[in-house]
Amino acid sequence: MKNLFLISSFFILLFISCSLDDNLFNPEKIDSYSLPGNTIPENLITEIKLNSEGNSIYGFWISSNEDRSGITILYCHGNKHNIDEYWDRVMLLHDLGVNVFIFDYQGYGKSEGDPSETGLYSDSKSALEYVKSRNEYNPDSLCFYGYSLGNVASIYLAAKIQKPLCLFSEAPFASANSLTQGSVVLDIQPRWLTDGEFDNVKNIKTIHTPFLLFHGEDDDFVRYRDNGKVIYDSAPDPKEIVLVENAVHNNVPYIMGKEKYLKKMKDWINFSISQ
Repeated sequence: MKNLFLISSFFILLFISCSLDDNLFNPEKIDSYSLPGNTIPENLITEIKLNSEGNSIYGFWISSNEDRSGITILYCHGNKHNIDEYWDRVMLLHDLGVNVFIFDYQGYGKSEGDPSETGLYSDSKSALEYVKSRNEYNPDSLCFYGYSLGNVASIYLAAKIQKPLCLFSEAPFASANSLTQGSVVLDIQPRWLTDGEFDNVKNIKTIHTPFLLFHGEDDDFVRYRDNGKVIYDSAPDPKEIVLVENAVHNNVPYIMGKEKYLKKMKDWINFSISQ
């Protein structure tokens, strides 16, 4: 019993000394973007510099060259590294024939500052304001897409700032508490581990837009039963869930199959337009 107490005490001290924020955010700073494997014509890609909380943040506007040029997807990426890590996703979304805007949070890529929950909200609002400044912008044809950590930003925008045409969500976590309870055996209060709430459940309850959720059935980082299911159950109608068998946290579109994934997105956009 004494050894068990000592081991438990050690882990409690370890977790108190380490913030969950350090695990939520995994940025990599770079001097320039490489856009690995890019197949999008360069004339359709524009690097953009924005301001968020006094810091310069960077993003890329990718213009459509197809028939859905009236549709724009504001893409909020996950917690890893920077835009380069998600350029394959940008190319995939571009194949929908839509405009795409992706941006780096503070502390990621070329963006200045340090990442935080309040920073995510500020960064996403700056990204939205940029999209709204474009000639292509139409308030009735703007979609938000959040992947993993990016759902904190995208769901916040849909709930608090602007109703989009539709909201796409991939592998969202429910809250800081859900991540804590899903990854820590000991019963530790989430406030000991993070400075923020990252409460997607609270925000998803107040959206007023068609909601499509993708989640990997075998996601062992953001477990479906504790996160995606909770998010889906909390969201108002209309909504739909695509639970992908054998998919984990980072490969839903590829396990699902590119054509099937894009068709589901196209169908959901068309459904949203009809509402």
